[in-house]
Amino acid sequence: MADIEKDTEATQPAAEATSVKSPKVKESKPKKAKANIFVRIGRRLKKFWKEYTSELKKVVWMPWKDVKKHTLLVVCAVIVFSIAIGIVDTAFGEIIKGLAGMVG
Repeated sequence: MADIEKDTEATQPAAEATSVKSPKVKESKPKKAKANIFVRIGRRLKKFWKEYTSELKKVVWMPWKDVKKHTLLVVCAVIVFSIAIGIVDTAFGEIIKGLAGMVG
């Protein structure tokens, strides 16, 4: 009888090792109905606006005096470059007309 008990003890861990544990089944939650397109767009716009205003609060604005100075500088640079481009365009146009007059 002692031999039988020893045999069952020896085979018992092997039986446990071969047993396969069943995977746990997740409880599925009932799926919510998808909101219509207008609700989803509204939610996205609301989220965008909220993030936009929070980021805008972090901006450090330049003093108005500096803004006016830099704006004047940009306007002057645009005028100067426009005049320079106009002069170069006129010069090349006259050169092309002169060459066309010599050929034709």
